[in-house]
Amino acid sequence: MRATTIACLLMCLVCSGTSQVRVNQYRQVSVSEGRTAVVGCLVDGDDIQDFHISWFKQLPTAAPIFLLFHRNDSKIQRANSSLGRYQPMRNGSHAHLLQIMNVTAHDSALYWCMLTKNESYPVWGDGTRLSVYGGKDVKAPTVSLLSSHDSVDDSGLLYAACVANGFYPSVIEITWRFEDQPFQGKIISNPFLEEDGQNAYTTISVLELMSQSRRNLSSVSCEVRHDSSRTLIQKDLHQCYRDT
Repeated sequence: MRATTIACLLMCLVCSGTSQVRVNQYRQVSVSEGRTAVVGCLVDGDDIQDFHISWFKQLPTAAPIFLLFHRNDSKIQRANSSLGRYQPMRNGSHAHLLQIMNVTAHDSALYWCMLTKNESYPVWGDGTRLSVYGGKDVKAPTVSLLSSHDSVDDSGLLYAACVANGFYPSVIEITWRFEDQPFQGKIISNPFLEEDGQNAYTTISVLELMSQSRRNLSSVSCEVRHDSSRTLIQKDLHQCYRDT
């Protein structure tokens, strides 16, 4: 019993030591093909020099893929030799940077950093969306806005679907807005689907509207942002309805 109590206390000490560390990442980075992209891992509450840093790359509907491990003694361990384009570096006491040289559209993805210190519990960043533009493989999305009703009444729920298809690479952002502010209600995002043989993706975001929100449909819109193709498309929900 005593040994169990001591183990629990030690675990609490480890967790409390790392919980004070906050890790932030650049939310979005956009760079042209052939250039060097830089994604960062910013630490608040401790010195970055004391941490081991791991980097991961993630594509839609797939688990993160390990890229490299940068030890606090400056040694670098890569997943394989083909990742020489990925160069990590510490910048001062609070920033760790991952440079990706000679980027292509295929480098567009979500990049995660993870910090560990001795045997402490890992602390994750919140991810950076990297979008590479200007490449021949880039495809802009087409956007459709659909609804579950043809006309508006005061009862029941309304479901609206914002569909983006035919785009590449897969990094895309769909935002619902109400009265020009990000919508705070229920939003369901479906996984990305790769279109067979076309090197393109499709995704859908579904919005659930309660009756009180439906009285002002002209203020509801879907915004699709695809940085790789320099595309920003906005669709208004009231366009789904015919005059009655």
